[in-house]
Amino acid sequence: MRLGTGPAVIRLPRRFAIEAACRVSLSCLARTYEEAEDWFYEYSGAVEDRFPEIVLEITELYEED
Repeated sequence: MRLGTGPAVIRLPRRFAIEAACRVSLSCLARTYEEAEDWFYEYSGAVEDRFPEIVLEITELYEED
């Protein structure tokens, strides 16, 4: 016995987007804030080359005590 009319309902896979945040805490030796920024951008470039889905941004830059 069949209930209902029409084609059977099949659940097809759907595409989902996922965004996540990651925190990174790094230290480097630099003479100025600009030099520290340059170091970070070199580091983040290397990470993003290896893992293109990861994007690193500077949220804080301060001198450690």
